Amino acid sequence: MINEFEFVFGLLNIKGFGKKKVLDYIESHCFNLEMCILYLDFIFDESQKKVFEFNLLKAQEIEKECENKKIKILSLFDDKFPKRLLKGKDPCILIYYFGNIGLISEKSIAVIGTRNPSQYFLDKSNSIIKKIVENDYVIVSGLALGCDAHGHSKCLEFGGKTIAVLPSSIDNIQPRQNIEIARNIAKSGSLLISEYPPKSEYNKFNYPERDRIQSLLSDKVLVIQASENSGTMICVRKSLQDAKPVYALKNNNLSLIDIEIDDNNIELLFK
Repeated sequence: MINEFEFVFGLLNIKGFGKKKVLDYIESHCFNLEMCILYLDFIFDESQKKVFEFNLLKAQEIEKECENKKIKILSLFDDKFPKRLLKGKDPCILIYYFGNIGLISEKSIAVIGTRNPSQYFLDKSNSIIKKIVENDYVIVSGLALGCDAHGHSKCLEFGGKTIAVLPSSIDNIQPRQNIEIARNIAKSGSLLISEYPPKSEYNKFNYPERDRIQSLLSDKVLVIQASENSGTMICVRKSLQDAKPVYALKNNNLSLIDIEIDDNNIELLFK
């Protein structure tokens, strides 16, 4: 019998079946796996059937690999899968994770920014990150060098919980310089998540995909430091499109963001 993960993986990896199309199909059958399987003959041609069968075998290999590496899998069929990830034109319907999956449904703030921040902005962010932790928000970031790594590390230092959304599979942490931070996240009872199964190839095109998940997971966004043309703005634009509040530390000079905060008005972040 096909299980939920195998079904989603099998369908998602057929040409023409993007995340939104798979979500719509499953949603149209009320998230009932048996019904979804029953009506496949109405949407498949012969070549797609063969690809689906091949994908099921691949899914079983991934399950064994995940079991060996203690990586867990969560699909949109699962009650624990957060509905916020299913919103928009490019939803997330399948994730691989290590750690406390319960954090994925907690109130959260994405803390993001450039890979080359100035010490001025890092120092300014420390008291604000501490306040975020004290207000019981989970900090979401992408484990990138610079602002992301700082956000994760300071969150843990202040006793908070954090979610690292990876641009790579969990068994291939990227960037390699942040492996120790990833280990600390795992040890602290926080969470590592990825859309990519073990042994996946890693490439630069994964970053926009990662950034959209950061936005989907977060109730609000805080930019430590960024420029108008940086990758950080992918998450910012996505969040603004979804009508989520986006903040920046004062003096960032970002035209898209009209809410600037510092220690004097930090309460704005929690209203």
